[in-house]
Amino acid sequence: VKVDLAGNKIIDTPYMINPAGYIIHSCIHAARPDVNAVFHTHSVAGIAVASQRQGLLPISQTELQLHTEISYHDYEGIALEADEQPRLVKDLGLSKALILRNHGLLSAGLNVAETYVIHFLLEKACAIQIAAQSGGAELLIAPDTMAGLVNKQADVVFGIGAQLTWAAALRKMERLDPTFKD
Repeated sequence: VKVDLAGNKIIDTPYMINPAGYIIHSCIHAARPDVNAVFHTHSVAGIAVASQRQGLLPISQTELQLHTEISYHDYEGIALEADEQPRLVKDLGLSKALILRNHGLLSAGLNVAETYVIHFLLEKACAIQIAAQSGGAELLIAPDTMAGLVNKQADVVFGIGAQLTWAAALRKMERLDPTFKD
């Protein structure tokens, strides 16, 4: 369903607008002119990490690539109330990733390719954390200086690397199910 910022359908479709999706996505698009794509998911690993007080820990290279780009939003129930929108925007700030406590993950980027890579890394970092915690051993937390360094080194991921990764994902989708374009 394609809608404008006011929630009006732009393309005729029999499908309904997801009101919670509209509340979350529309305010970010309205507030962030640099953002042209927003992904939001409720994956098992994402919700598991979103439900942990400490959030996403700097325990993997995957997380460290995003570490300085992650912010948090406290749970306010199902996102059906428009008065939550200013808090969502404030909590995201200029970040590219938002962990919605007890809810899920959100990524915001310049285009679909960048947003896909951000979300892929965010989801993978959550899965890595859950796997590492399941072993029961003490986790090795990277120092803040390392998080800043790896995040800086990973800038290529959000430029040409995002385009390469997105192109590879499209090729895989075409190979697995070419009808996704329909």
